[in-house]
Amino acid sequence: MADQDPSRRRAVGRRAVLAGGAATVTALSGCAGLTGSTGGDTLRVSAWSGTNETVFKEVIKPRYEDRTGNTLEVIGNWQGILSKIRQSPEDDPPFDVTVGVGRTNYLGGQDDLWEPVEYDNLSNAGAIKPRLRSYQMSETGVPVAYGVHAYVYNEDTASWTPESWADVQSSQAENLALPSDFWLKLFMMSALLRNDEPLADEVYDRKYMDSLFETLEELPVATFYQGTQQLWTALGQGLADVGHYFLAYGLKRAQTTDEYPIGVTVPEPTTGYIDYYQIVRGTDRKPMAEEFIDFLLDPEIQSAYAAEFSLGFSNEETEYPDQTAEKLPITDEELNQVAFQNFARVAEFSGEMSDRFRTFVQDN
Repeated sequence: MADQDPSRRRAVGRRAVLAGGAATVTALSGCAGLTGSTGGDTLRVSAWSGTNETVFKEVIKPRYEDRTGNTLEVIGNWQGILSKIRQSPEDDPPFDVTVGVGRTNYLGGQDDLWEPVEYDNLSNAGAIKPRLRSYQMSETGVPVAYGVHAYVYNEDTASWTPESWADVQSSQAENLALPSDFWLKLFMMSALLRNDEPLADEVYDRKYMDSLFETLEELPVATFYQGTQQLWTALGQGLADVGHYFLAYGLKRAQTTDEYPIGVTVPEPTTGYIDYYQIVRGTDRKPMAEEFIDFLLDPEIQSAYAAEFSLGFSNEETEYPDQTAEKLPITDEELNQVAFQNFARVAEFSGEMSDRFRTFVQDN
């Protein structure tokens, strides 16, 4: 396959404009197979359910199968990843590779569910942004993608347009919709509001827990939503003006619905999460699994993924469409303004905080 012009394979900083608009991704069907791949085997990969699973099947699966001759079985999961592995025989896991955020990675590691990462076997590992390799979780999971949290709102009905996280404390702020699924997500926003420690580090110190709760209690919360559809319903019916949500899923919703116009704003600094890919213990396809993760790190594959879904990606040479590049912190330097969740540092008291947060949500 002919080499690309280096000027067309660059990472683009936030709010920069790509000269050619959306990234042009070279077709991969004529490329040689991955090193060591024999073809004809099946690799089972657990991906996030919903929109991400659909994009994974439409973008990753056909390119992988064209390049290798192997079959990729994509299994969508949100909550069942760890339980399915724990319930399976150690030498017969339900997946060979699985996605997971820091919490999934850490809890799985406590039960020895992952094979250690051997970065020397990944030809694209050297291009991973250092910021994404700096966490403990990267010892057992390869950082492939990341997401950031944003505001979403109904442009027709919202009485205020948020910019920074501090705007939720302003006199104009009202009718806020917050997620109820995970305490750490909202506490990191609360920490940015308080700004007692650099980049939301308050969440890793128990002495700040009471003050972080107090900060949340003072916000003009209209509803704690329990699922994505509850959020969109609340915004559509005027029950909430503004919601705390994910950038990638918010932009995808804005592109695919005509129910009402959706605005999406990424505050700066903001909070976020990293998608790690782990090799599951007991798989008899470890070399194949390593090849697949290396495939996910390829800048052409990441550019194809980015063209369909507004995640950030770990390879520094990934190209992004305009709307993503304008909103998402992309370069390693820009990622210093993203407080990524580091579950390993709160694991000791996470159970206590989850219980307390659940009570807090029920009472509000």
